[in-house]
Amino acid sequence: MRDISDMTTDGLPSNASLIKATIAAAALGGVLLVTTVLPAEYGIDPTGLGKAMGLTQLNSSTKSTPPVPATVVTATPPAVNAVAAVAAVSAAASTPTVETDNDDENSPVRKRDSAYQTRTMTLSLAPGQGTEIKAVMEAGERFVFNWKTEGGAVNFDMHGEPPNAKRDEFTSYWFARNQRQASGSFTAPFKGTHGWYWRNRGTKPVKVNVSLSGFFRDVYMP
Repeated sequence: MRDISDMTTDGLPSNASLIKATIAAAALGGVLLVTTVLPAEYGIDPTGLGKAMGLTQLNSSTKSTPPVPATVVTATPPAVNAVAAVAAVSAAASTPTVETDNDDENSPVRKRDSAYQTRTMTLSLAPGQGTEIKAVMEAGERFVFNWKTEGGAVNFDMHGEPPNAKRDEFTSYWFARNQRQASGSFTAPFKGTHGWYWRNRGTKPVKVNVSLSGFFRDVYMP
């Protein structure tokens, strides 16, 4: 291993040289600060060299164009009045359901006080004989009907009378001759009795089988 105990300081810079170099570097830094950094960064140009070299324009352009912040769009939900919302829900829950009026012609529902009934009967008519049946009904009550003959055709008149009507006081709904059957529905236009009168105009006995289903008070033969 080399012995370094006999080395000298020959060739190394002296303290005076180091101080001079430091002063020179500081002076150079000061010159750069005054001539370039201050004019470019802060617009301070005591020597005029910054303006000559265009460094002061860098500072002015930076100040004249401020940065534009990015636009942020925020969706704001509509304000909700909690008290009003609760009140609306409570009012809807407490509103009673209104029943359909029985007399409303636009309603598909018709409520009736009388019970639903079905009646079937057979009428025998000798040649030239006539007979009738009547259903006692309130205004607006309804039934469906079907009748069919056995042994021949008949003439019939479907009609109705109000209570305590005179002998010839009636309203005719449907009149036809030489019929063997008929079916349909009927709604009483007024309170009273409503039904059919059949007459056998043939030479042989005829049976009439009648079926009614719906709302009426009673069915009878006068």
